[in-house]
Amino acid sequence: MSSRLSLPGTVLLSAVCIAAAGLSGCVVEPQRHVERVEVQHITQAPPAPIVEEIPPAPYVDAYWIPGHWAWKGGRYAWNGGHWEQARVNMVYQRAHWSNEHGEWVFHPGRWVELVQQARVAPIVVNVPPPMPRVEVMPPPPGPGHVWIGGYWRWSGGRHEWVAGQWEARRDSAFWVPGHWYRNGGGWAFAGGVWQQY
Repeated sequence: MSSRLSLPGTVLLSAVCIAAAGLSGCVVEPQRHVERVEVQHITQAPPAPIVEEIPPAPYVDAYWIPGHWAWKGGRYAWNGGHWEQARVNMVYQRAHWSNEHGEWVFHPGRWVELVQQARVAPIVVNVPPPMPRVEVMPPPPGPGHVWIGGYWRWSGGRHEWVAGQWEARRDSAFWVPGHWYRNGGGWAFAGGVWQQY
């Protein structure tokens, strides 16, 4: 009597053994970084944004995530900004504080879908943009201002630099930085606009 199994039988037996081993052991899910943020109502206004020294971008389609004030241990503490990879059709809604009925409420930053403006044709070119420039930010004129970082704009068949500036924060909108991201074999431009929350 032969103890050999046929090829289909071996494959089936192997699959059953793997499934049984998976069910008998402890299943551990990979950790996901989920920032748990309590709704904070603070009576003390946040300080003016810190003028960050933005380091050179690590790659052409890098996206600057600006720093923000967080409430820790009964006081405001600065969380510095950092570069991340730009995401297709996504923009980063920066963390911010809003004054609601005399209290300051924290809204954490997050990636959200880019709302395309009607009647604006997307800009897609084959020429990669230069690396984002390192800008020296002057002090903000006040706590209610947002830094509008510089970006490369496509104009007249070439990339032109648009310098950054401070602008007054808009209560119902956030600034979408002008940025480039890979689009197939070319480069697509997004942002450079205020987007509604």
